[in-house]
Amino acid sequence: MLSVTVAWRNLWRNRRRTLLTAGAVGFAVLLVQLGMSFQAGSYEPMVEVSTRFSSGHMQIQRDDYSDDPRVERFVSDSTKLRGELLALPAINAVSSRTETFGLVTKDERSYGALVVGVDPLVDPSTSHLSEQVSRGTYLEDPNSAIIGSALARNLRVDVGDEIVILCSDVDGSVAFVAPTVSGVFETGNDTLDRSLVQVPRELINDALMLGDGAHRVVIMVDQPMLPDRSQGTIAPLVPPTASLLDWRELMPEISQSIRLDKISNGIVYGTLTVIVVLSIANTFVMTMFERTREFGMLRAVGMRNSSIFGMFLTETFLMWLLGVAIGYGLSTCALFPLINFGVGMDSMGMDQFAGLLFLPDRIYPAVDLKVILVAPISIGIGMVLSTMLASIRLYRLSLVDALRYQE
Repeated sequence: MLSVTVAWRNLWRNRRRTLLTAGAVGFAVLLVQLGMSFQAGSYEPMVEVSTRFSSGHMQIQRDDYSDDPRVERFVSDSTKLRGELLALPAINAVSSRTETFGLVTKDERSYGALVVGVDPLVDPSTSHLSEQVSRGTYLEDPNSAIIGSALARNLRVDVGDEIVILCSDVDGSVAFVAPTVSGVFETGNDTLDRSLVQVPRELINDALMLGDGAHRVVIMVDQPMLPDRSQGTIAPLVPPTASLLDWRELMPEISQSIRLDKISNGIVYGTLTVIVVLSIANTFVMTMFERTREFGMLRAVGMRNSSIFGMFLTETFLMWLLGVAIGYGLSTCALFPLINFGVGMDSMGMDQFAGLLFLPDRIYPAVDLKVILVAPISIGIGMVLSTMLASIRLYRLSLVDALRYQE
């Protein structure tokens, strides 16, 4: 306890240097925690928005469907499978979807599109597409369809117009349906808006002769960022010829973008930490030179180098605690209002890219154990290494030279 008291008093012998060094530590902690909290807060909404438009958190599909999506490669008895999945505690919603690539025609205009058959009463629990209908209504009629705004513009169709969809059934024969456009959706994602058509699943299943089959059984779970926890409970219900895929496999571009974002930001945070640690190391080296005679006198009265180093290390630890306390205080003041109100994408000039990048309208920072500990621990390790570097002089300097040293 006495050594801690002496170390604390030594810090305030040069008040300005102590405050500047602790402030540098606190500012670095603030920047890293702000950046990491916004990272942690953006990933789950990004995954939620992207999966709500198309893939879901998980899917059950035939083993060979992902590589070669043919009409005849479907999961049978999808309604029964959906009921079994909904009985599991980790499942929030399940929806069956039928998919086929077809030619959408209106008068003399024809465009290729992905035709998706959904259950109109069930699919809104797994997809936000029903909320993106800008004109008309969402599949209220058994013979209706909703199409993307870009596709509607290319076909020159509007709500109430009839379109013809040509595709192939399970036997390879030509199948067609002629639904009426009940709604036009606009997601902000050009790929979806120009290439997607949704129709009731019964309508397209009858045309394709699929019965109760579905190409994708879409599953929404409690913890999308931890899909491995849910896979163990779902796996026993997966048919022998089918596979269970999570969003990382279904949307690898999202998973890769998150991984690249973590790597790039890790480099930025690491660089910031190194800069702060180097400045602290320079301060410690200068401190060691200034206190050379003091250390010489301590050795002259019988104090060992290890004890002097321990005192110096205690000062470093107290400096680190002071800086971390300042950083936590600043982070709390900055994050508390942001966690409650978030940051709008329009305020960052990214509102036009939100749909393209599968980002929500507002981003809320999230604080977890990694956000709290990474910056203080990394800076603390750097400060200890800086102390050891500065203390090399203590062991190399003789007692006589230390006592004769003039600043």
